[in-house]
Amino acid sequence: MQEPVDRPAHDHTAGPTAPVPSPRIDRRLFLGGVGAAATALAVGPAGAAAQAAEGPAAAALPREMQAPSALAMRTFSRIDGTPVYYWRGDRGNTTLRSWQCTDAFYDRLVLWIRDLRNLSADGGFGSVDFLVSAGFYVNRSGQHGAGTAMDLDMVRWAGGRRCSPLDRHHAEGRTLRRRYLAVDAVCRRRFRYVLDGWYNSAHHDHIHADFGGLPTTCEKGSRSDTVFVQAMCNNFMGAGLAVDGIWGSNTQTWFNRAKNRLGISGDPHSEIVAWRNMLARIARHGFSDTAI
Repeated sequence: MQEPVDRPAHDHTAGPTAPVPSPRIDRRLFLGGVGAAATALAVGPAGAAAQAAEGPAAAALPREMQAPSALAMRTFSRIDGTPVYYWRGDRGNTTLRSWQCTDAFYDRLVLWIRDLRNLSADGGFGSVDFLVSAGFYVNRSGQHGAGTAMDLDMVRWAGGRRCSPLDRHHAEGRTLRRRYLAVDAVCRRRFRYVLDGWYNSAHHDHIHADFGGLPTTCEKGSRSDTVFVQAMCNNFMGAGLAVDGIWGSNTQTWFNRAKNRLGISGDPHSEIVAWRNMLARIARHGFSDTAI
């Protein structure tokens, strides 16, 4: 089955071969391998229409999530039409919120949610009903303070199925663990640093994804990548690896086994397309709850 194809984040109607109207490309996104899909939001009527389609936000977030006007953040309440709720301290609240991030990061969020829709649909899931987040821009150092990070608490699909890092699904039964790894894998297709429940205890209740350190390849020296690979091999292949963030010979053996079983050509450690294809196929197994 063909992997998801990059498309311009601001273009909701054009096919894969449609021309991209934006005159500029964000260099960090380009280096991430997105190419034309990484173009920043178009200015003028098309860009204004795309922003208006997100709809008005109904309520502000806590003060630390409200960026100073000098930072010129984009304000949104939906990602590509899908609402994003805030449940910390008020679970189940469906009030729209005034989230903020940079334009370039919002573009990447659109690419991410389109991947999520396509890959979960291949596993028989319905449309994505809504997302729950613990924050995008947050007044702190690092990627959150730059408006280039997301903390994902939950994905909820039509029909009631969900993936809930908020409820520690990485530590629940195998079906939920595989689904969690599927969402985790989709995040890794678009964001370089993805910190999950296996990464450390601070991320036991959300998946963090950010812009730092693009491009997206599988790095043996990255604890983030290593614990994901180890958890993936354990939950889809029964590897029995220690999820310790250390890329040793056993991790390499099982990684190679997974790569071969998934039919991946190229080197995921150095080639963006090879790693993205591997992540897409891991995600499909996760959403369909099947072994590799």
